[in-house]
Amino acid sequence: MAKKTAGRQRIDTTKLIEDRAHRQMTFSKRRPTLFAYAADLSACFGIDTAVVVFSESGTTLAFGSPSVDAVLRRHKDDGKEPLRGDADLDLGDLAARRRELKEAEALAAAEKARMKVIGEKVKLAVAEAERAGWWEADAGALGEAELPEFERALRKLREAVRCLVDKKAAPPAADAPA
Repeated sequence: MAKKTAGRQRIDTTKLIEDRAHRQMTFSKRRPTLFAYAADLSACFGIDTAVVVFSESGTTLAFGSPSVDAVLRRHKDDGKEPLRGDADLDLGDLAARRRELKEAEALAAAEKARMKVIGEKVKLAVAEAERAGWWEADAGALGEAELPEFERALRKLREAVRCLVDKKAAPPAADAPA
C-alpha cells in the first residue's frame, strides 16, 4: 500500500522542477544547507572549500573557506599557492614555536624525572620503616618537595577507597522479588 503523504521521501534531484515558484523555493531552501555542509567540511577536515551557485535570475551566490577567491586562485594556478592564505608562517615565528615546543618537552622530562625521584624516596622511606604499603611511609623522612606529591597521592587513595565503600554499602537493586 502506498503512502498517503509524501513525508520525508527521497526526491529525484536530477530532473528539473517544472513549476518556477517551486524551483525558486527549492533553491532558496537548499542553498543555505549546501553552504553549511561546505563550512562543516572545511571545519571538520581542515580543507579549503568553495561553492558557487547560480540562481535562475542570474544571481551568483558563493561560499568559500578561507575565501572563494583563494580557493579558485589556487586551482587556477595549478596548486602553486599555499593551501591557506593565513598559513603563511614567518620563519622566525616557526623557529619560536619550535623553541617553545623544545622547552615544553624539557619541562615535561624534568617533571617526569622529579616524580620518579619522589617515588623512589617514598619507596625508600617505606622500606626503612619496614611497612607494607607506600601510604605508610614516614612523612618525616620525606623532604619538602615530596610532601605535596605524597599528600596528593594519599587524597587520591582516600577517594578511591571511599568510592569502593560507597559501592559496597549501596543497597541491592529493587528488581529481586520479595
